[in-house]
Amino acid sequence: MKENRIFSSLLLVLSALLALSACNRPDDGPRHLTPEEIEQYKKQQTVKIEKYVEYRQGNCPIILTVPHGGTVVESFLTLRNTSNCPDPDFATDLDYNTRELADEIDKAFFQQTGKHPYMIIALIKRNHVDFNRRRNYAIPAGDDNVGKIYDAYHEYVAKARSEVSQQYGHGLLLDIHGQSHSEQIDLGYLLPVSTLNLSDEKLNSGTYAASSSIAYLTRTNKAGLSFAQLLRGEKSFGGILYKNGLECVPRPQNLSPGNTPYFYGGYTTRIYGSYGGGVVDAIQCEFRYSYRDTQSERLRCAAAFAKSIDAFTKVVWE
Repeated sequence: MKENRIFSSLLLVLSALLALSACNRPDDGPRHLTPEEIEQYKKQQTVKIEKYVEYRQGNCPIILTVPHGGTVVESFLTLRNTSNCPDPDFATDLDYNTRELADEIDKAFFQQTGKHPYMIIALIKRNHVDFNRRRNYAIPAGDDNVGKIYDAYHEYVAKARSEVSQQYGHGLLLDIHGQSHSEQIDLGYLLPVSTLNLSDEKLNSGTYAASSSIAYLTRTNKAGLSFAQLLRGEKSFGGILYKNGLECVPRPQNLSPGNTPYFYGGYTTRIYGSYGGGVVDAIQCEFRYSYRDTQSERLRCAAAFAKSIDAFTKVVWE
């Protein structure tokens, strides 16, 4: 009964904020929420910060994960290195401003829809733990404290995935990262460049859909889109992002990264997407540096990204 009362209160706050945003939002582009709106916005969310991980309860079937934007360093925690973390792709690079970008996406999505996604955000630096790796590659061997932080992050992701699956029967997880190798957003579906270089006909005729992180969506999307259309057609997530002003790959007229560097998806996308079953699909989103650099550009990018999430999910779910 207590949870029902809390949920009812949240719905009332959401309705009021949506009306407020609709009345005050200018037509010439995105803006910041006012200080009053921000305070109300925070109150309507269930936010938990535990073991250097922030979790925000959502009220729609969208999940945002941000594994590499944390900046907290603790002297009593072991630092990862190539000896205590035998990861063949070892890295400790900070995905600069991805936490800040994800926060703006959350706000923009709320302004546009009255809903907010589930969010799981790493606050601790990647030097201590890499949340987008399997456990034995993610933490320094023998440091149980770092192991508990890793476990907390993934428990929250699993919790969000489970709730979305049960309440909505479908979901979309977007794993937010940053890259500096190109001027676009890499959209990763667990498909290497060699696969994306194939023709649409070959993509549709093979077992590539089952090997992707959107396997469930390929079978169930309401628009009846083929696998290739979901990957890079006009109504694909990339196609909609491009229409809303964000350069990305794959999309129409930019079907594959070709021979250029490209991140095609990691541990989070593989474990929590529908590659291994389930009703939640996943896409790794690697944002170019300029989309994350300045506050004004983050605001513009977030508004376009949130709009694209809403448009894409309406195509495939409604």
